[in-house]
Amino acid sequence: MASRGCPNCHSRRTWKDGLRETTLAQRYICRDCGFRFSEKSYKESQLSEVSQLCAILEAKKLDTATETKTVAGESTIAKPSIEAKIIDFLWWMKKQGYKETTIISRGVRLRRLASLNADLSNTESVKETIALQENWKDSMKEVMVFAYDLYAKHYGLKWDRPRYKAIRVLPFIPQEREIDDLIAGCNKEIALLLQIAKETGARAGEIYRLQWTEIDFEGRTISLIAEKNSNPRIFRISNKLYDMLRVYPKLKENIFCCYLSLNNLRRTFERQRKRLSVKLANPRLQKITIHTLRHWKGSTEYHKTKDILHVMQVLGHKNIKNTLLYTQLLTMEKDDSFVCKTAKEPKEIQELIELGFEYVCDLDCTKFFKKRK
Repeated sequence: MASRGCPNCHSRRTWKDGLRETTLAQRYICRDCGFRFSEKSYKESQLSEVSQLCAILEAKKLDTATETKTVAGESTIAKPSIEAKIIDFLWWMKKQGYKETTIISRGVRLRRLASLNADLSNTESVKETIALQENWKDSMKEVMVFAYDLYAKHYGLKWDRPRYKAIRVLPFIPQEREIDDLIAGCNKEIALLLQIAKETGARAGEIYRLQWTEIDFEGRTISLIAEKNSNPRIFRISNKLYDMLRVYPKLKENIFCCYLSLNNLRRTFERQRKRLSVKLANPRLQKITIHTLRHWKGSTEYHKTKDILHVMQVLGHKNIKNTLLYTQLLTMEKDDSFVCKTAKEPKEIQELIELGFEYVCDLDCTKFFKKRK
């Protein structure tokens, strides 16, 4: 066993995993979260991707990257490189107050276009490059156009934006037992993440930024600071989630501080999901993402209440059009059958109400209650 602790989950259960071919550095693998790292990456400071982006942007602003072309008999002419123009654009986005995740995604897409030999200064070249990508879906082409559109406006480039429109399809809704199988098979960090997503329907970014001060152990509630201009929410947590939070190590302010970034957390989840999909011989598990549990939560809440405004409040939507999608999701594990109970004494009635039964009617001094199976 290696003596190095995992920089991802801090587990000591790490094994040597060969040598890195390029540098001959010792490589390790964590048996708990599957994270691979080397001696070099272990010694590097654990900065998040957001912090790295800020440092890169500030450094690039000071270092004006240029391409120098020399012509015989003429003076040297310096032109900004494509990378320098992208960095300048991303720095402008940061000054305009765009979120770090938006800045990172725009940079990735613009660099992708540049790697496909698209001239970002020529709008027709960009349109041609996007149109020639036969393996891209319309949704992919739409986000590429959206990313370049702001870039073109920043540099004063006029263009007729291509009309790509993503075809909206119903999201995959897993069975509850499949979600529970996934939670049971993952390590404690990923299991906690999935349990919170299951009970709250929160986005991955909202969960990743959770702090211990937003957990009320006495009141058994969890508060969510919304992202994407949604409304903040507060939820009562189950006994299972309460127990998971109570025994989870409190290392720093943030609950998921052991993960360097949200992408790192996602990659760890995907590795464990793949392993469980093979182990349980259920390929449907591969279709479950963190955001899938948000769709599952919205669908189950609408299935239980048939109240679209309630679902809108649970998910934090400000526009009911975003919530209307969940009225179409009917592929639920539970059907419309009910469990019926009767009661006469006040104590019996109280017990049924505490168990979640709803009052239906009275007949011959007997009260009838129902509850979905």
